[in-house]
Amino acid sequence: MNTEVSLFGYMLQMRSHLLANKITEIHQLRNHSPEPDRKEMIEWRSKLFQHLGYALSENYEKAQAEIQDWADLKEQKVPHEYSLTYYLNSVFYSRNLILSVLENEIKDNTVSSAALLEILKVIDPLLDHATSSLTNNYTMNTYNTETDEDLIITLEELKDFKFALNEATIFAVTDQNNIISYVNDHFCKISKYSRDELIGKDHGEIFKSGYHTEEYLDNILHSIRQGKVWKGEICNKAKDGTLYWVDTTIIPYLNYDGKTYKHISIQYDITEQKKTEEMLLKSEKLSLVGELAAGLAHEIRNPLTTIKGMVQILQETTEDKKVLYSDIILTEIDRINYIVSEFMVLAKPHAIYFTDCSLTDILKKVIYLLEAEANLKNVVILHDFIEEDVTLHGEKNQLTQVFVNLLKNAMEALPNGGIIRVSTSLVKDKVRISIEDNGVGMTEEQVKKIGEPFYTTKATGTGLGLMVSYKIIQNHKGSISVKSELNKGTTFDITLPLIENNAMNTYRTTN
Repeated sequence: MNTEVSLFGYMLQMRSHLLANKITEIHQLRNHSPEPDRKEMIEWRSKLFQHLGYALSENYEKAQAEIQDWADLKEQKVPHEYSLTYYLNSVFYSRNLILSVLENEIKDNTVSSAALLEILKVIDPLLDHATSSLTNNYTMNTYNTETDEDLIITLEELKDFKFALNEATIFAVTDQNNIISYVNDHFCKISKYSRDELIGKDHGEIFKSGYHTEEYLDNILHSIRQGKVWKGEICNKAKDGTLYWVDTTIIPYLNYDGKTYKHISIQYDITEQKKTEEMLLKSEKLSLVGELAAGLAHEIRNPLTTIKGMVQILQETTEDKKVLYSDIILTEIDRINYIVSEFMVLAKPHAIYFTDCSLTDILKKVIYLLEAEANLKNVVILHDFIEEDVTLHGEKNQLTQVFVNLLKNAMEALPNGGIIRVSTSLVKDKVRISIEDNGVGMTEEQVKKIGEPFYTTKATGTGLGLMVSYKIIQNHKGSISVKSELNKGTTFDITLPLIENNAMNTYRTTN
C-alpha cells in the first residue's frame, strides 16, 4: 500500500464514529423517525469503517475476516427486529459516504486520482463481502430463530405429551439391548418393583411369566430391531409372582443408520378384561357342552344298543360267527371312545396353544360330533372342502368351539329340518369357511346386531356364543361376515390367514 492509501485508511479508523453517526442521521431522515437503538447501531456501523480502514492501512485478510464476524448480527449488540434491507442500507450508505469523503480529499489535493482507484479497488470487494455476509447471516439467523421457536414449542408439546403418558399409561424406555433406562410410577405400581430395582435390568427377563413361548418373545424383539412398531398383548409377572396382562405398543427409535438405539413401551392394564374374557369363554363352553349332551347321549346309545344285541346273539351263535360279531362289538366300542374323547377335549379346561393345525380335520371332527344331533332334528350336513389340505396357525380347541357354535346355530335356524352346507375356498392368501343353511333367515336389522353382547334371535339364547366366536376369530387375525335373507337362509363366512402369512405369534394362556 502507498502512503496516501494508508493515510486514508488511518483516517477512516480515526473518524469511524463520526462517519457512523452520519449514516445514522441518514437512516433517520429516510425513515422519518429516530432509531430506537441509536447507540448500538452507531457502534455497529463504526466497526465497519474501522475494518475498512484497517484493510487499507495494515492487513487486508484480517480485515476481511473481521467483516465476516461483523456481519453476524447474532453476535453483535444490534436489534434483530429490523429487515435485511435495513441492514444492507447501512453498507450502501457507507459506500456513498466514503465516495463523498474521497471526493473532498481529491478537491483538497490530499488524495491523488491514482490513490483513489487503489482505495476503491480494496474497499469495493470488502463492501461486497459485507453485503453477501449480511445476507447469508441474516437468512441463517432468521431460520435458526424460527427453528428455535418451533423447537421450544415442540419441546413444550413433548413435555405435555410425556406428562399425559405418565399420568394415563404404563410407560417405559429401554435401550437397544432391552435394558430398562426409565419407568414411570404406574409401571412400578403394576409390577410391584421400585424404580431402582428396574433401572438397568433386562426388561424381557425380569417380567418373564412363562405364558409366552420363546418364539413369541423373539418375534417381538425381531420386529422392533427392524424398526417396526409392535402391538399386542403381553402377560407379565410382578415381583410378588402374580400375573398381569398389558395391551402393549412398542415404538423403536432409529439412528441415522436406520438402526434401533432405544424404544419406548406404552402399556395399558387389561388384566380385568382378560379375566372377563376367560369367564365368557368358560361360560360359553359349558353352555355348548350342555347343549351337546342330548345329541351325544343319543349317539352313544346307538352303539350301545348294537353291542347289547351282539352280546345276546353271541350267547346263541356258533363258534365261526363269534369272530365276526366280536369285530362289530370292538368297532362300536371304538366309536364310543372317539365320541367321548372329542367331547372331553371340548369340555375340559386346557392350556391354549397356537400350533399348526389342519382345517379340514377340525371341520370333519366337528361335523362328525354334531351328526347325531342333526339326525334327531332332521338336518343334513353336507360338506365341500378344497382338495389340498389347508394348514392354519391357531388354537385347535378354540376353532372347534367356533365351528360347533355356528353349526348349532344353523341347526336351530332349521326347526323343521333342512340342509347345512360347509365349504372351504381359497381367497388370495386366506381361506374362507362358509356355513350356509336354508333356514328361517334374519332381517337386515338383525344381521347388523349379530355379534353384539347379549343380542340373540333365539328365545332362550344369551347372545354370548357369537360374541365369543367373533373374539376367537379376531385373535386368529381373521374375520366373520354374515349374509341372510328372511325365510331363505343365512351364510356365515369365516376368513382366516394361511399359515405362511399368518401374523399371529405362538402364545399360550390358561383357560
